[in-house]
Amino acid sequence: MDISLEGRINNTPLAENKCLLPLFECVVNSIHSIEDSKINNGYIDIILLREGNQTELIEDGNLSPIQGFVVVDNGVGFNYINYMSFCTSDSTYKKSRGSKGVGRFLWLKAFTEILIESVFEEENNFYKRNIEFSLFCKGVQETSKQKIELNNEQEFYTKVELKNFLNPYKGKCPQKCETIGKQILEHCISYFILETPPKIRVIDGKKEFNINTYFNQNLESFSDNDVIKIKEYTFNLKGIKYYNSSDSSHKLFYCANHRTVISENLHNYIPNLIEKRKIRDREGRLFTYLAFVSSDCLDQYVNQERTNFNLIHNHEGFTEDIGLIAYKEIQNELISVISNNLSPFLQGLQEEKQKEIQKYIIEEAVEYRPLLKYATDKLESIKPGLPPEKLEIELHKIMSSYELSLKETGVKILRTPLEHFERFPEYSKEYYDFLEQYNDLGMSKLARYVIHRKIIISLFEKNLIVDSDGRYSLEKDIHEIIFPMRTSSDEINVFEKQNLWIIDERLSYHEYLSSDQSLKRLENLDSESNDRPDLLVFNHPIAFVPDEEQPYSSVVVIEFKRPTREGYSASEDPIAQVYSYIRQVRSGKHKNKDGRLISLREDTPFYAYIICDLTEEIQTFAVNSSLTPTPDLQGFFGFNPGLKTYIEVLSFNKLVKDAKQRNNILFKKLGI
Repeated sequence: MDISLEGRINNTPLAENKCLLPLFECVVNSIHSIEDSKINNGYIDIILLREGNQTELIEDGNLSPIQGFVVVDNGVGFNYINYMSFCTSDSTYKKSRGSKGVGRFLWLKAFTEILIESVFEEENNFYKRNIEFSLFCKGVQETSKQKIELNNEQEFYTKVELKNFLNPYKGKCPQKCETIGKQILEHCISYFILETPPKIRVIDGKKEFNINTYFNQNLESFSDNDVIKIKEYTFNLKGIKYYNSSDSSHKLFYCANHRTVISENLHNYIPNLIEKRKIRDREGRLFTYLAFVSSDCLDQYVNQERTNFNLIHNHEGFTEDIGLIAYKEIQNELISVISNNLSPFLQGLQEEKQKEIQKYIIEEAVEYRPLLKYATDKLESIKPGLPPEKLEIELHKIMSSYELSLKETGVKILRTPLEHFERFPEYSKEYYDFLEQYNDLGMSKLARYVIHRKIIISLFEKNLIVDSDGRYSLEKDIHEIIFPMRTSSDEINVFEKQNLWIIDERLSYHEYLSSDQSLKRLENLDSESNDRPDLLVFNHPIAFVPDEEQPYSSVVVIEFKRPTREGYSASEDPIAQVYSYIRQVRSGKHKNKDGRLISLREDTPFYAYIICDLTEEIQTFAVNSSLTPTPDLQGFFGFNPGLKTYIEVLSFNKLVKDAKQRNNILFKKLGI
């Protein structure tokens, strides 16, 4: 079977952010070669090839782009077995080490040409072999092989040159040798943790980064290995402290065959870990926590490119049937162990967070107080240091979950036979526990509503104050706070999206309300008028009067005027305007709930509220209409016998003052 090298390369995935993966593959090959040589002085040098005169550029501190790498090691080299394996696509020669036989295809994914020079021993003779690997030569081409003599000062070596870095990988490549060295360490760190690695250096002109020295100075054992058993598989977890790290992201690495494959940010799973904030140890030193997990399971299920695992995802129960293991199962166990290991270092942060949450609930959000008593475990899931607006969102999520859980408990209790509560103490205890929580939840909801009222009154007051441009709010701004415009009570939730209580608590309990809609649009009124009262409220019928005889117990008309409005003409008298609305409603025909026309009784009372500032013109209109000033001189009231209408003209100040007085006892009880 012939293999198309170009097709194989095209079908080999390599993400842009994995631009150093070809180099990592080369380094791992060198590690294997040194292992096979069984020498104690193994080394790997990674030399950066830059464009132009790199030495001068590095000394000047200006790094020119990297265009390739040279990797030199003193392992066994390209002897016959290794050479034949290299020439074989998908070779299984190093299967026991987790090699897939495809790593070298990544070389040609990111570089145009690979040149290899190797000195090795074969059948008690020494040889030097040169190889070219590229698309130009249709694969692997041995350019020379010659027998040589080695003296005591010479040694075996292999030099692999990755030439002509291709974009987009070249543009994504880190430029500093320290950064590249740290990423090599991260990829191969299980060799450093679990075995004795060869000496590995990254060389950039006259600069050198010794990976072994860096590892010894900045990383140390954090704890003993944790051995975790999941089904028939064993997982080894190693946690380490990473001191002097420029990266403060705490991570969990999944390894296969001594190489890291994927990683996860631990702050997404451990609440008290803060993103990009280091942990302080007992001596006060800061470190980044890194955890590495290895297992035969991960070795078995790593994909061909070593970029992910072929584990079963998101199939609960299904994995049990076929004996496989789900990635989520592994993750949950690992996170649990890591959380326990980090707990002593995060305890102070946890206590500080608890105080912050408690202070916020008591002082700013008393509606969440039941959570402090019944959902402390859920509060632990909140990240520390959240700003108030984000903390509010997290508390709301937990409260919603708690309410749902409590409702489910209530349904269960209501289905329990009464004799169970009488005969079995455990049922009785469950019932009283539920009752206590439900009562507290009710108080919490009441607190939430009282806070809502406090906010609405404050918002209403702000709309009465001149803004930075010297302008007052429009009439519609005031209107919207009380009730949404161009709507009716059939279109909105009248108990959640209206604030009629500011005017009169009883207005919330009506049968039908129209807001800024023309009279001819009202379904319950047969009228041709285009007039639009601000608010028109039809109240429930009196209980002992049949619907056919009296459709409504009363009707309320509310009219708003812009704060501080002046310059009313005689035709703009709001009192006359309201009386006009009332005449039209009285003269119109009405429909009951079945759509039948009914008459409005002559003695049906009307109530009218005019909300405005008491300018001289408004006061003149009120006096001309024979209205009486209120005792506090903040409004007028009266009765129009001809229209059977009780009318009040209320100043904005009086409206706010009265609303505060009615709710003040509730505000005091909550301490707001």
